[in-house]
Amino acid sequence: MDATGLLNRLKAATRDIIGSEPAVAVAYSGGVDSSMIVAIALEFSEVRCYTCAIEGSFDSRKAIEYAAEDGVNHLVISPREKELVGWVARASSLLGSADPVRIAYSIPILCVLEACDEGCVLAGNGADELFGGYAKYSYAEDPRSMMAVDTEKMQQEARLLSALATAKGKRIEFPFASKEVVSFAEQTPLEEKVNDSGRKLILREAARLMGLRSYDRPKKAAQYSSGILKMMERISRRERLELSEWTARVSQEQ
Repeated sequence: MDATGLLNRLKAATRDIIGSEPAVAVAYSGGVDSSMIVAIALEFSEVRCYTCAIEGSFDSRKAIEYAAEDGVNHLVISPREKELVGWVARASSLLGSADPVRIAYSIPILCVLEACDEGCVLAGNGADELFGGYAKYSYAEDPRSMMAVDTEKMQQEARLLSALATAKGKRIEFPFASKEVVSFAEQTPLEEKVNDSGRKLILREAARLMGLRSYDRPKKAAQYSSGILKMMERISRRERLELSEWTARVSQEQ
């Protein structure tokens, strides 16, 4: 398992992305992906971490705890219901989709991009798709093909986010989705990513080599851990609509 090779490529990609930026923002959950990006980015620039999460959610509580453990500058952004409806409309417009899960997954990054003062935002998109972070890969008949399909979707959404950032005079970058890291991931044996002992194995080993406490922190998908999907469901129930019906209506009305 060449965890050192992965780490070297991720460091090189992050260094090239940051360039001469005096400070960067990181979309932060405190999990292994964002913690690795923060630790590496700190070698080249000042870093401020941002977490978008509903008050009382897993991320709103744990990201604060993890940020204290990691010793990073950190801000939590907690949308209220009215604000969230606006974010749903914006995410739907960007994605060209009313899919509630895709929308809920994208909102935390959109929120960070809007809120941060820094001109460059780093995010951990791609780590799960490339290194087997999702639970479905553990029991899929052909996890490698599933990961390839998910990687293509991730790259498409990354391009949309990059275009949006450019329109705002900012950059959003994804070190895990860099050419060198993607190439490395494609050549990494499946059993070094996912097996009976866990998921994202080579990535977690790289984090362990860095001395990060996050190397064994649990994986939770952003749409759930942020509390955003749960709030969307609560609003849709109150309005007596299925969630997909509600997101479609919000998308059309805004």
